[in-house]
Amino acid sequence: MATPKPQIRSLFATPVCQHFLPIAAEANAELKPIILERSRADGSAIGKAWRSKPDFDSWGGVPGDTLFRVLRELADTLTATRAGGRVSLDWKISAQAAVRQQGESSETPKRSRTFWSGVYFVDDGYQNSEDEALGGECELADPRGSTPASVAPELAFRVPGGLTAGKSEAIRPKSGMIVMHPSWMARSERRFEGPVPRITIEFDLSVP
Repeated sequence: MATPKPQIRSLFATPVCQHFLPIAAEANAELKPIILERSRADGSAIGKAWRSKPDFDSWGGVPGDTLFRVLRELADTLTATRAGGRVSLDWKISAQAAVRQQGESSETPKRSRTFWSGVYFVDDGYQNSEDEALGGECELADPRGSTPASVAPELAFRVPGGLTAGKSEAIRPKSGMIVMHPSWMARSERRFEGPVPRITIEFDLSVP
């Protein structure tokens, strides 16, 4: 009798979604001047970092509404009942816009009272460059902390996603990209050295 193969299960999955706004080019062409004008109205000096209050929904206009619609649809697609059934929820969204300059980084702590969080890249700031030295990658930390890598740092798990256990995964942003993840997962952006400012919309979705 042949020896059966080991059965490997990846338990307690952490879903991270990368998606693109279907009409990103048109929406971003409208969002960029809206956000830059808002930053100036808030007194932000040219060449300085800026972050709005979490009230983007009140001034984001039609392109902002389009983004919110896509985010709600995406959240429904990624969410299930405990029995595995589909959901259709009127997600409450809190969002803020940000403008980052060359040499800056950012860090978003875990959220305890929302379900999904993420970031939308209006302008990645790379100007179509593929140069990895420009940095600015979106970094997602292992929610288990450093423990999986602390016992034997030179070893990892031979399963999908197992090589970075206890560390972080990096995603290189692109204009029009949505990155959505559970709110209990910490997110950051590495030091950004792009030639033009990076413009983002950071969001949290909570159950109504």
